Amino acid sequence: MAEAAVMAVVSPILKLVIDKLGSGFCEELGLARGATSDIGRLQSVLSTINDVLDDAQRRSISDKALTGWLRKLKDAAFDADDVVDEFQYEALRRRNLRRNQLIGRVSDFFSPSNQFAFRLKMAHNIKRIHKRFDHIAEERSKFHLAEGSTPRRTIDRETFSVVNESEVYGRDEDKEKIINFLVSADDRSNVSVLPIVGLGGVGKTTLAQLAYNDQGIKEHFDLKLWVCVSDDFRIQKIVKAIIESATGQECDLSNLEAAQLQLQTQLSGRRFLLVLDDVWNEDEAEWERLKTLLRNGKQGSKIVTTTRSDVVSRIMGTVAPHKLQCLTMNDCWTLFKQRAFGPEREEETPRLVEIGKEIVAKCGGLPLAAKALGSLMRFKTEAEWEYIRGSELWRLPVNENSILPALRLSYDHLPSDLKQCFAYCSIFPKDYVIEREKLIQLWISEGFIQTLDGDIHEEEVGNQYFNSLLWRSLFQDIQKDQYSNIRTCKMHDLVHDLACFVARDESSIMRGGMKRSIPHGCRYSSIVSDDTMSSTTLKADFEVKKLRSLILLRQRYHQMTHIKQFAFDVMLSLTHLRALDLSKACIKELPRTICKLKHLRLLDLSKTEIALLPLSITNLHHLRTLNLTSCYRLQNLPEGMCNMSRLRHLDIRGCRRLICMPRWLGQLHNLQTLSMFIVGKEHGRTISELAHLNLISDGLEIRELGNVQDPMEATKTNLASKTNLRSLELHWKRYSVSNMALAAFSIAEVGEVFERLKPHSNLKELSIRYYPGIKFPTWMTRMELASSPIHNLVRIELMGLERCKCLPALGHLPFLERLHILNMNAVRRIGVEFYGDGGIFPSLRGLTMWGLRDLEEWSTETTAAGKSMMAFPSLEYFTLGKCPKLRVAPWVPPSVVDVSIEGDRLLSSASTRGLHKLRSLSIKGCEALLLLSWWEWMQDLTALTRLHIRDNKLMCLPKGILQLRMPSWWECIQDLTVLTKLTICDDKLMCLPKGILELRMPSLQNFDLECSNLKSISGEERDKQQQPPTFFMTIQDLQIQFCGELTALPKWLGSLTSLRSLQLQNCPKLEMLPDGLQCLTALWGLQVCSCPQLARRCERERGEDWPKIAHIPNIHIYPRKGVEEDREENSQRTITRLIRKSRLTSCMGHG
Repeated sequence: MAEAAVMAVVSPILKLVIDKLGSGFCEELGLARGATSDIGRLQSVLSTINDVLDDAQRRSISDKALTGWLRKLKDAAFDADDVVDEFQYEALRRRNLRRNQLIGRVSDFFSPSNQFAFRLKMAHNIKRIHKRFDHIAEERSKFHLAEGSTPRRTIDRETFSVVNESEVYGRDEDKEKIINFLVSADDRSNVSVLPIVGLGGVGKTTLAQLAYNDQGIKEHFDLKLWVCVSDDFRIQKIVKAIIESATGQECDLSNLEAAQLQLQTQLSGRRFLLVLDDVWNEDEAEWERLKTLLRNGKQGSKIVTTTRSDVVSRIMGTVAPHKLQCLTMNDCWTLFKQRAFGPEREEETPRLVEIGKEIVAKCGGLPLAAKALGSLMRFKTEAEWEYIRGSELWRLPVNENSILPALRLSYDHLPSDLKQCFAYCSIFPKDYVIEREKLIQLWISEGFIQTLDGDIHEEEVGNQYFNSLLWRSLFQDIQKDQYSNIRTCKMHDLVHDLACFVARDESSIMRGGMKRSIPHGCRYSSIVSDDTMSSTTLKADFEVKKLRSLILLRQRYHQMTHIKQFAFDVMLSLTHLRALDLSKACIKELPRTICKLKHLRLLDLSKTEIALLPLSITNLHHLRTLNLTSCYRLQNLPEGMCNMSRLRHLDIRGCRRLICMPRWLGQLHNLQTLSMFIVGKEHGRTISELAHLNLISDGLEIRELGNVQDPMEATKTNLASKTNLRSLELHWKRYSVSNMALAAFSIAEVGEVFERLKPHSNLKELSIRYYPGIKFPTWMTRMELASSPIHNLVRIELMGLERCKCLPALGHLPFLERLHILNMNAVRRIGVEFYGDGGIFPSLRGLTMWGLRDLEEWSTETTAAGKSMMAFPSLEYFTLGKCPKLRVAPWVPPSVVDVSIEGDRLLSSASTRGLHKLRSLSIKGCEALLLLSWWEWMQDLTALTRLHIRDNKLMCLPKGILQLRMPSWWECIQDLTVLTKLTICDDKLMCLPKGILELRMPSLQNFDLECSNLKSISGEERDKQQQPPTFFMTIQDLQIQFCGELTALPKWLGSLTSLRSLQLQNCPKLEMLPDGLQCLTALWGLQVCSCPQLARRCERERGEDWPKIAHIPNIHIYPRKGVEEDREENSQRTITRLIRKSRLTSCMGHG
C-alpha cells in the first residue's frame, strides 16, 4: 500500500517535468546545441519510464524490491523538477526584462559572462539528472515492467459537490437516549458526564452532533459548547477552546489563572452543554483538574464525551457510557446505496445490488466505510464492482495505524492527481480546520493541478478535486459561508491516519518537544509552534532539507518570538520551497534574500507586522499568491510588481495604512484576487489600471475615488466586465460638509464618475462610502430590474453620503437581506420613493438606520396596485439611532427578534406592539421610558431573553410608579419569564426598592449590581434577616461592584443555597463576609478585588473570614488598585460581557 502511495506522487510529478521540458524554454534561453540534445534525450528517458508506471502500481503492493526503485524515481523526479523549474524561472526573468525595456539599467544580467555561467551551470545539472535517470531506467529492466497505461480515472461530476450531511441511518434510538439524558432532571451538585464509546468510524461524533443540533436541546440549554480534544489534553488549551466556543472569538489569554476566571464568567449561572469530542486522555488526575473548572454552571449542565477507549469512559463518566454499536446490515446497505446508486438505478441493475451487498458485508457495520465505498462505486462498471469485491486489500491485516481496508480501497481508486492532493493533507494535524481556498492554492503551488484546457483556471480544477474528496467522505464537517460556498472542512481521524500512512516520510508535522527530527526525504512540513521551540533547534531540524512546503499552524503572536530568526534562516537555506506560510509570525521585515526562493509560488505574510516589503520580492517570477491580509503596518507595495507576471492572487484586505498602489499593476492580466485598489493621480496608478483585470473575483474595494480626474477613466475601469466580482466597495475620501465646498468638487463630474462605475449583475454586495455627490446613478434607481446590475444584491451599505437628499428605490430587490444606511444627514423624508411602486423589501432580514440627522418622517407603508401594504415582512434585526428630528417612531414588524434603539421619540408602545418574537431589546436615550404606557407594553414581550436599557436623562422612574399596584414597572418585568440576566446601575440608589425584592423571576440566574452610593442591599433592617428576599432565591451568579459606600453584606446571603459564584469588586468599605457562607455547599467560586479590608480578612489560613470560605474550590483575592484604574482595566471585559448578557441598566430614584 505504501508503495502505491509513492507511485501516486511520482506519476504526476514525472508528467509535470516532461511537460516543462517540452515547453520551449531552450530556444528562449538560447542554450547550446549540446544542452538542447541532452534535454531531448532526458525527455525521452522520462517518457519511457512513465510508460511502465501503471504496471509498477499494480505490482507494488507485494514487491518490496520495486519499493526501492520507486523511491529512487520519486526523489529523482523532485530534483529534476527543481532543475527544470530554474530554467523556467530564468526564461520568465529575461522575458520580463525585455518587456519593460530595462536593458540599459540591467545589462549585466545579459552580459556574455553571465549568460555563459548560467548555461554552463544548467548544462552540468541536466547531464547530472540525465545520468541519474539513465541508471534508474537500467534498473527497470530487472522488474520486467510492461508498457502501457490504464484508462485515466476522471474526477467526479460537479453535481457531487454538495453533500447532504443530514442523511443518517439507524441512529434514531441512540439519539433519543442521548437527548433523554441531556434534558433529564439532575439532582447532582456537579455536572453530569455521559461518554459515547465505540470503534473508530462508527459514528460517535455524528451522534453527538445530532443531539447537539436538536431544536429541543437548543432551547433547553443557555449555552452550547463544542471542543475537539483529540490526543492533546493540555488543560490550558482545552479551557481556551471552551472560551472560544462560548464567545466566538479567539482567546489570547496566556495565563491559565486568567483563562479560568474568564471560563468561570462564561459558565457562571448558565445551564450549559459541553461536548468534548475524540478524547484519548487516560490520566484521571488531568481529567479531575479540568472537571473542577466546569462546576460553575447552572444545575442541569451536562457534558458529553466521545472516545474509542473504555478506560477514558470509566474515568470521565458519571453515568453509564452509551456504547455505540455498528450499524445493522440493512442500515449500512441504505447508507451505501445512497452514495452508490443514482435515482432508480438499483431496480435497473440487480447484479450490482447483489455485488454491492457483498461489499457492504465487508464494511463491518461502520458508516464511514460504507459512505467511502458507496462514493467509490458511483459510475463504475460491473467489472469494476467485481474487481473491488475480490480485491486483495480485504485480506490484508489491519496494520498498526488501523487503516480500514474500505478506506484503502477508496484511496487506491482515486485518480493519481487526487492521490497526491489527498496525501498532502497529512501536513495538517488531526482535527485541524482546513480552509478550502488555501488548500487549493497549496495544491496549485506544488504543481498538483495542471489544466489541459486553457479556458479552465487551475482554481476551478482544484475546486473539483476538493469536491471529489468531499464526496468520497475523505473530507467532512464542512462549514459554509452566507452564500453556501464551502469555507472549511476537517478530516476524520481514520482518514487522517490514512493520509499519513500513504505520505510516510514525505510529510511531517513538527511540534514542541519532538524527539525525532524531520526525515531526510521530507518535502512538506508544518510547524505547530510553542514556547519550547527556539530558532536554533528549528534551524537545525530543517537544515539541508529539500522542503517544498513550510506552514506555520495555530500560532498566537506572543508565542512566536523565536520564529523571527527562523524566518530569516528559511530565506537562506530552504531554497526549494514552493509554499511558505508565515501567517501571524512575529516578524516586522523580510530579508532581501527572499529572492533566493526562486521556486516560490505561495507566500503568506498575513497578520504580521511587516511595514515594507523588500524590492527583491519582485524577482519571485514564479509567485502566484501573495497574502498580506491584515498587515496593519504595511505602508507601501514595492514598485516593479508589474514584473510578477504569474501573480494570480494579491490579497491586501485590512491593510489600512497602505498609501498607494505600485505602478502599472494593470499589466498583471491574470490577477484573480485584488481585494483593494487605491486610486492615484500619477500615470500608472490611475483607476484605468483596472481596465483589463477582468478575472478579479470575490471582493474589490476601490478607495480614493476623488482622485479620478476624468469620467472617461471610470469608463475604462470596465466594472461590468468583471463577472466574477461578488462584493464591491466604492470609497471616496471622507470630508465634512463644511469642507466639501473648499475641496472644489465638481458635483456633475463626481456624479458622472459614479454613473460609469456600473458593475455586473452577478454582484452580491455593494457598499458606497463618502460619495460627495447629490444623486445616485441611474443604474441604482431605474426600475427595469431584470437588467439592473443591482438586481441580485444581498447586502447594501450606504455610509456618509452627506449630500444625497433621497434614498434610491430598493424595495423591489428580491434577494436583498441586509441594508445599512449610515450618516446620510441630508435625507429628510423616507416614503414611497424608497420602496418603489409596490416594493416591500420581501427578503430583508436586517435593517440599520443610523445617524440620519435631518430625518423628520419615515413611513413604513407602501402601495401596490392601489392597496396599502406594510414593508419589511421578513425583518428580524432592526437598529435605529441618532435621528434626533424624527417625529414619529416607525412601525416595527412583528417578525423582528432583535431591536436596538438610541434616541428620543424613536420608540413608542404603539409602534412596537405585537412583538411576540422579540428576544433582544436594547434602548438608549429614549424618552418613551418616562411613559407608564410603555412599561405596561413590556408585559407582552414573553420571548425576551436580553434587555439592555441605559438612559443618561432618566434620573428616576416616573413619579409614583413603584406605588402602583398593577402593573408597576417591576411587575411588568416579572412577566419576562425567560429573562436570565439582569444588571442595575444607578449612582443615586441607596438600596434596592421593595418592588424588586418581592419579584419572583423563575429564570433569573445572574444579577449584577453597580451602584456607587449603595449603603445596603435590601435596606438595613431587611439585611439583618436570615430569610433572603424572593428576588434572590434563584440567583446563581452574584456580582457586586463599584459600590463605594457599601459596608456590609446582608445576613441572608448565607442562605442562598443556589449561589455558585460571588464576585466583589471595588467595594473599599466592605469589612467582612456574613456568617453562614460556609454552609453554601454549591458555592464554587469567590473573587475579591480592590476590597482591602475584606481581602485582609480573607487571607489564606490566617484571615478572620478564612473559615467561612475555606471550602470554596476557586478563590481569587486580588490586591488593591485605584477605582479609576480598575474601571479602565475592566472596561473591555465589561463591554464583552454586556454583549452577551441580558442587561437592564436604569437610573432609578430611591422612590
